[in-house]
Amino acid sequence: MKKVFVILLACLSVFIAGNQPDIVAPYLAKSCHSLNPENTDLSFMGTDLNRQVFLSGAQWHGTTYNYDLHYALITALNRQAGVKYMLLDSGYATAQVYNDYLQTGNPELLKMALNGIRFSNSSSDEHRLFWENLYHYNQGLSPKDKIEVIGIDVEYQISTAISYLYFISDNQLADYYPVTEYLGDTKTLNAYVTGLKAKYQEDPKEFENFFGDNLQHFECILQSLTDTVATDRSRNYFADREKLMYANFLAAYNKDPQGKFFGHFTMEHIYQRQVQTGNLADADRLGMLLVQEDSPVRDQVVSIAAFYHDSEFRFYYGRYENYRVFNSFIVDPLPAIKTAANDYTIYKLEGADSPFTWDTHTVIHPTGGVTTDYYQYLLIIKNSQPTSPNFLPPHQ
Repeated sequence: MKKVFVILLACLSVFIAGNQPDIVAPYLAKSCHSLNPENTDLSFMGTDLNRQVFLSGAQWHGTTYNYDLHYALITALNRQAGVKYMLLDSGYATAQVYNDYLQTGNPELLKMALNGIRFSNSSSDEHRLFWENLYHYNQGLSPKDKIEVIGIDVEYQISTAISYLYFISDNQLADYYPVTEYLGDTKTLNAYVTGLKAKYQEDPKEFENFFGDNLQHFECILQSLTDTVATDRSRNYFADREKLMYANFLAAYNKDPQGKFFGHFTMEHIYQRQVQTGNLADADRLGMLLVQEDSPVRDQVVSIAAFYHDSEFRFYYGRYENYRVFNSFIVDPLPAIKTAANDYTIYKLEGADSPFTWDTHTVIHPTGGVTTDYYQYLLIIKNSQPTSPNFLPPHQ
């Protein structure tokens, strides 16, 4: 009899739960804001614009709206929130190539960066146009407001790093310590970096002559390549990579503690609380490290999670293919999709009477807490198409 009662009680619970009014969809319907990439207004974020770090988890390299969104957010945050620093998921050298291009407009620098990503998911017209458009935007800013690029990740584009070292040394490094092997594997990269460090220690004056005012860039690149080797060799690669990204952020923050930062990363990096999914299921993610107790920006971080619907991306794996975007980090996205007014719709999840502040709605594989412990905004992106091949050289 007791067993039957338990079964009946369980069935009744399911019936009641299934007939409760939907509290998510009505809140989303009244809390949505359409974004216009051509003229993005973020005033609906209110006092959140006063925070220091903004993380967007919307990066699918091979889909067009990724670049439109990246440009729209960085320029709007620059105008409306005073964001100056754009964090890049790259090593120091690659980011510095893009940064030098933004400051000078030298097309050779953009060519260098584009050559480094040839035959990758980022190689596209949209990627090139993003940087060209950002350069033109930057030209209209005062020196103190100009956007600067900071690489906080491991160095993926080793050839770009070497090309940049040659560039800032007027090719003197190429003659003094040339690359004689392919550096695409950890062993040969380590041998090259170890040898270069030894040469620098033996004759620092020679390197001062090579690099002049760029000597600090050389030292930072050498450290970045050293960190890349160490991370690649680690048994805990994914966790150590996140720690490196956080350490590099802190280095940038310490140079300008009043500065504001924006990073446009893949979704896995921006969670502020752990989710049990993906390669980082057992690692402290960048977003988590930024809000930990001893972080100087622990209460200054905004995370924006993005979900793609009815979209495609272009992927390189020996050759380019187009695929449907597959999303696996939002539970039941249908209410958001139904309330999305256009191709870019953003929802503020911390509004009055928000169900996202008392339960883990939308978060897949949560570890407790509520949705806004993980991210504070949800962005629905619809109808994004695959990127186009980058056959044309950069131009001004």
